[in-house]
Amino acid sequence: MQKYLLIFCILFIAAIFSNGQNVNHNWKPLIIDDTQRIWYDRSQLDTINNPTFDIWILEMHRPTLSLEGISDNIMRTKTLYTVDLQAYKYGIKKVVYYDPSNEIIKSFQYDTNSLTEKFKFIFPITENSFMQKVIDELLRLRKQKESVK
Repeated sequence: MQKYLLIFCILFIAAIFSNGQNVNHNWKPLIIDDTQRIWYDRSQLDTINNPTFDIWILEMHRPTLSLEGISDNIMRTKTLYTVDLQAYKYGIKKVVYYDPSNEIIKSFQYDTNSLTEKFKFIFPITENSFMQKVIDELLRLRKQKESVK
């Protein structure tokens, strides 16, 4: 009986550490003005090698957001977007909402692997949108990095 309890405790602790590990982000500010504050994860820049890629975006909300189904005020949103530059569209893979004390309020993960391309990338990248600015910044950094070589 004690063996089973020990095995269960080890598996439980391993599950907590594997699910609770924080991803190390290298946040770089992108758009900062009175209405919108956005950062992108610069550490992902080296992993973007094809026209379809994922990127984390952190957004600060002032005033705080209120969403149906979430009782707390949302101060920050961390979103994992998936982008297709050939179709010039993007979709959402994961969203994490934080309260003013930086505690996670709610988290959603979408199973995009089972979706067709038509439904995986549902949002068009429009001119002057935040996603267009993210792509412009990534292309600028890519060119800058290549010119240094």
